[in-house]
Amino acid sequence: MRIPKQRASAHRRNRLVLVGLVGAALLTVAVFALIPQLSRSDVETPSTGLSEQQQPLLAPSSTIEVRDEVVGRLIEIFRVRDRAIQTRNARLLDALYTPDCPCLEGDRELIRRLKQEQLVWRGINVSLDVQKVERVNDQLWTVSALVTTSPFEIVKESGVPVRRIPQGQEVSRFALARPIGQQDWLLGQASVIEKRD
Repeated sequence: MRIPKQRASAHRRNRLVLVGLVGAALLTVAVFALIPQLSRSDVETPSTGLSEQQQPLLAPSSTIEVRDEVVGRLIEIFRVRDRAIQTRNARLLDALYTPDCPCLEGDRELIRRLKQEQLVWRGINVSLDVQKVERVNDQLWTVSALVTTSPFEIVKESGVPVRRIPQGQEVSRFALARPIGQQDWLLGQASVIEKRD
């Protein structure tokens, strides 16, 4: 007895659909079975001894890594700012601040006045003792730190001393933002919490 071609074709199609549904069901079960293991792996990663090449499969960069990146960037911002003021090169500031940061205009004005009055700051160095770092969201972090400005000299371009500035300290809070499409963290706001003599 021969089976008509249409019935054989429909039977084959039904069998393929059934095999596809069973495969999808098995895949779904496998995914749900792996989810608890992946979340446990994220927690257990430090003690498993996995190599750095294996870890990115489990989780993206950790909050601790981003925290360290933000603090490192703030330190770099102050280092470049010190150089910008000592060399009176305001262009160095453009890569440090968000366009709306009041610090940007304040530092540009300082450099403009130094040039106008033919003055140079010699030996300025700012150091940070970080006290608190908080994540606001993926694009914004705040850092509270004790900021120490070393003693430095203000001299004329000719080298004649004008005055010596003593060491200064203040506790400040900084907001660092990473605008969309931007690779580096930028300083968006700075505010003094407490002045110290």
